Amino acid sequence: MRMSDQSYPASLETASIEELRERLREAEDTLDAIRSGAVDAVVVGSDDDRRIYTLESADRPYRVLVEQMQEGAVMLSADGTILYANERAGQLLGAQVEHVVGSAFSAFVLDGQHARLQELIRESATGTARDELTVLSANGETPVSCSFKAFEAGRDQDRLICGVISDLSQQRQMEARLHQAQKMEAVGQLTGGLAHDFNNLLQAIHGNLELVKRSPADPERVLRWTGNAMRAVSRGAKLTAQLLAFSRSQKLELKPVGLAALVHGMADLFDRTLGAGIDLRLELGDDNALVVADPTQLELALLNLAINARDAMPTGGVLRISTLAWTVTDDPDLADGDYVELSVADTGTGMPADVAARAFEPFFTTKELGAGTGLGLAQVYGICQQAGGHAQIESSPRGTRVSLFLRRSPAAADAPDPSGAAIVNASDRSAPRILVVDDDPDVRTFMVETLVALGYRVDSAAGGRAALHMMASNPPDLLVLDFAMPHLDGATVAKLARSQGLQMPIVFASGYADTSALDAAMGNNISLLRKPFSIGNLSAVVAAALG
Repeated sequence: MRMSDQSYPASLETASIEELRERLREAEDTLDAIRSGAVDAVVVGSDDDRRIYTLESADRPYRVLVEQMQEGAVMLSADGTILYANERAGQLLGAQVEHVVGSAFSAFVLDGQHARLQELIRESATGTARDELTVLSANGETPVSCSFKAFEAGRDQDRLICGVISDLSQQRQMEARLHQAQKMEAVGQLTGGLAHDFNNLLQAIHGNLELVKRSPADPERVLRWTGNAMRAVSRGAKLTAQLLAFSRSQKLELKPVGLAALVHGMADLFDRTLGAGIDLRLELGDDNALVVADPTQLELALLNLAINARDAMPTGGVLRISTLAWTVTDDPDLADGDYVELSVADTGTGMPADVAARAFEPFFTTKELGAGTGLGLAQVYGICQQAGGHAQIESSPRGTRVSLFLRRSPAAADAPDPSGAAIVNASDRSAPRILVVDDDPDVRTFMVETLVALGYRVDSAAGGRAALHMMASNPPDLLVLDFAMPHLDGATVAKLARSQGLQMPIVFASGYADTSALDAAMGNNISLLRKPFSIGNLSAVVAAALG
């Protein structure tokens, strides 16, 4: 619609009342047309001038921009109804624009996110409200970033909400590729470090056993060589424990632990690890302080921290291990309660801020390939987190301080259990019969010969099917069962045995990393023996299972 130019009288006195009414009606019609958007321009004429005021042409570039932009643009009413959508918004919402307009925006959003959408609409009244939502389209679910801002449309009109919708699918794919690349980089670092560590362990075991084979008649030397081989096995077990603790696959055995006793008990180990050039100072505030922790993993954490401190002080220095009690409230990293801060501080060279910021990252290391796996501080962090605590690091050119915040325990610490290292002679029993099931022939032979030496009657099977067949005709008094086996795993064998009415105690012998699967298989009259285990461990667990 285009309004024609009109010459108005110079004075109202010359116009009749009827002319005034007619022109007033025309003016009102003109204003209505302008408000409705039907007018492209208004032409105003006078005796000496003629001006054309274009209404649509001024905002036409903006309309084109909105229609052609690669982001979705919508206009919502205060209740969330879509009043306008550009083509891109229709594509993201999986419908033609004419079908989108008039619908509730929530109709295109995942059900579980409707409440968050309403919050965004409310928040848009006081500023720009942004969040990530998932919209439903013909291609399935699409992650999007939504930004909403409300404005007043005019007098006597409801508040309107402008919205911009951005597709995050490509960003998510790029993030996934980046994560995969980082993971592969981490695997590369891990492989190099672990290959070095495990090859050293295998060399120590192989070399010492070969010496035994060459000189079996020298008991003093044989004792020393076998001791060396067993220490290498112990180091390998600790390395796998580090891996499992870091990955959170191995559940910690949390119990009340006396910090002072644990640290004092490691003093000799610290001295041997640190060497003569480093002065070890223990400043343990409360000798009776008990914390919730896995003592074995906590020892590993402290040993890792001591090794890091030693490496940071190549010319010597001071290593200080201290404790301090805290009561925590309103802390973002810790639940309210009582804690003990266990700190390991050195006087070394410290580390740059960017290195300190990444120190707890898995596999991050500044050491050369083969010099370390980057598991030390990541393991420390994982141990604290699983125990309900927290770890933090502070570093400066004057040294580094790592603090472990551990929950305080009101319960008494467990007394040392001497049974782990003792060999129980069962020859005076009524010779219980044990069925050993393991697909590894070397492990199976070791268990069979050990149990026979302890006085038990022992049968063996190389797999689950053979074991079930043997138990059907001659049930054992105890079933020692490898957990991770091909074809039928230990959990399935145990379940089938129970379904056949066999109620003998079961011991799972497992080096399996998936603790959730192991936990699901555990039940009444079922015990766990973690690999690698010693003769003393095997003896104690079997004796306890038989009661």
